[in-house]
Amino acid sequence: MGGIKKSAEGNDYEDTKSPARFRSLTRYSRLIFLSSAIAGLLFSVYQIMGLHTLTGLAVLENSYLYLLLALFLSNVFLVFPATANSPRSHIPLYDIFLFLICLSVGGYFSVTGLTSLQEGWEFISPTGPVAMAFVFWLLIMEAARRTGGWGIAIIFGTFSLYPIFADMQFMPAVLSGLSQDIVATASYHMMSEESVLGIPLRVFGTLIVGFILFGVALQSTGGGRFFINLAFAVLGGVRGGPAKVAIFASGLFGSLSGSVVTNILTTGSMTIPAMKRTGYPPRYAGGIEACASTGGVLMPPVMGATAFVMASFLDIPYVAVALAAVVPSFLYFFGLFVQIDSYAARNDIQGLPKSELPSVRKTLSEGWYYIFGFLLLVYLLIYLKREAHAPFYATVALLALSQFGKLKRQDVWYYILGGAILAFLAIIIASVKFSAAFVTTVPLGAGVILLALSQAPKEIRISLDKVSGFLESSGRLLTELVAILAAVGLIIGGLMMTGVASSFSGEITRLAGGELMPLLFMGAATAFILGVGMTVTAAYILLAIVLAPALIGLGLDPIAVHLFILYWGMISFITPPVALGAFAAASLAGATPMRTGFEAMRLGSIVYFLPFFFVLNPALVLNGDALTVIVEVCTAVVGIVMIAAGLQGHLILVGSFYSDLLSWIYRVILIIGGLALAYPEMVSNGVGIIVLILVFGMTRLIPLKT
Repeated sequence: MGGIKKSAEGNDYEDTKSPARFRSLTRYSRLIFLSSAIAGLLFSVYQIMGLHTLTGLAVLENSYLYLLLALFLSNVFLVFPATANSPRSHIPLYDIFLFLICLSVGGYFSVTGLTSLQEGWEFISPTGPVAMAFVFWLLIMEAARRTGGWGIAIIFGTFSLYPIFADMQFMPAVLSGLSQDIVATASYHMMSEESVLGIPLRVFGTLIVGFILFGVALQSTGGGRFFINLAFAVLGGVRGGPAKVAIFASGLFGSLSGSVVTNILTTGSMTIPAMKRTGYPPRYAGGIEACASTGGVLMPPVMGATAFVMASFLDIPYVAVALAAVVPSFLYFFGLFVQIDSYAARNDIQGLPKSELPSVRKTLSEGWYYIFGFLLLVYLLIYLKREAHAPFYATVALLALSQFGKLKRQDVWYYILGGAILAFLAIIIASVKFSAAFVTTVPLGAGVILLALSQAPKEIRISLDKVSGFLESSGRLLTELVAILAAVGLIIGGLMMTGVASSFSGEITRLAGGELMPLLFMGAATAFILGVGMTVTAAYILLAIVLAPALIGLGLDPIAVHLFILYWGMISFITPPVALGAFAAASLAGATPMRTGFEAMRLGSIVYFLPFFFVLNPALVLNGDALTVIVEVCTAVVGIVMIAAGLQGHLILVGSFYSDLLSWIYRVILIIGGLALAYPEMVSNGVGIIVLILVFGMTRLIPLKT
């Protein structure tokens, strides 16, 4: 599985074992890396938790972001080799030099943050800061190249240089803008709040850091295995059980981890062999896992880094984005579930024997704290609306409660009872000023850790190796992500500085003739293409700037428009010729990558229609009264059942369609009828209902062949 890289933002792919990706750090270089990463994490906690109210030392936002760049971006040069042939057993002198330069330049801008704002350095800056800006610009581009590859670096570099040639004669009218000289461009990129310090990095510094920590904590404490065991216990014995387990486990774990390929490699290692053993072909098993893991990243509450960027673009709470995404993600997984069930029914694939399945009770008793961590995260996000704080509290609770594993049961429950009483009192005290979540989880977490250290056997005591491993994993993910997001900021800066960001949407609306459907198809195609060549976050940000305003201007719901762009950016994970998720699953299934990709494309076909459904029907993103939402969701559900039946050749209450001509006719009209029923228009819905009635009636008059 070399060459696959784990996602820092829910959409990249990385293999920590591959020599082509990471450098093996020596004892001292690892210490330097960890020191830098820990310092970055501590500053993040200080800023996000508002600890300046206790110390009296407030840090300006721009100084804080420069400091994150100094500490995390510099680590790129320690862990990511410059080329495939660069040393991996030690850090060469040129990388040590780049590390120190990056640390120094970032530190310089952090210290001069207040002066930069007061004197307007983004417009007119002294020679020294300009020189530093050029150096930082080059360092960010090199960091993006090392983490994302040459393709990413070329795209980011082109956009960052765009202000220099925006008014050239060869530029088409739609891309023509105001030009700037290279000095002004460098100053704007590094010292304005619209470029490197723009929305992507601000979201990283306020929201993403905590969720990355939570994802690493979930994985390092065995959360993936728990969700798999729970899924096997609940669904493993039903028809087509292992495939349904993949949906359940990958959906839950992917929602919390925010990574497609990591999700596949974690859950697929157990679900794919089980699927193959019960009769699923290898390519089909790989396709199921790829689709389920891709859907997990689109499912609340976490949804990867892009969802947090989306909330910032829309200037709404993240919980509003998460709630709007509930119905679309449900419809996606429902469509996948129906297809799997239809395939299992058509091919008589049964579940696993009960003797091979774990007990629900035992599974929950051994891993209940994962459910608690999940519920705590949801509670803090939705009820208390502590979006920035929630993942930190959930991480503390998860790490603390995971130490319960081998403690004596009576000791555990006595402590939980005492902790509950303390938590109740803490919430009452918190109504004054202090954060309810803080005073609830921190005393409980600290007590649990002390209890574990005092009573747990030696083999489960918290060791320095485990702690450093957790911090190293977190540091690597944050290091990679900050490099990509800083470079993504250059895209925003280039478009904002030239004025193209505001004029482009009007131009493409004119090109589409002011018609909605051509504009939607143009947007879908562009999002897919950019999703293939760029990270999903980068593709989303570009389209959120240039395309979303045009679609919103035609009267579409803003959240639905941004989710439309996100969904089409993610589709490349299951669509050949790229299909990175499907290819990762194929390596586990022992199947041909391209055949697995096409199988994933067929299984996940609902996702190609779903964005059009919810962008045209705002009730599917919970924009409307309760009755309208219920009716539209139910209509979409029936439509998806029809589409799935046509694709897989089995309709509930009717039976299986095989290879004769009449069966193929039924399958085609079921797909057409399902699309008509899910499309939000009265006449279309009527056509879909008529098709469904005709199929039921005709199959009664002319029974299907068996």
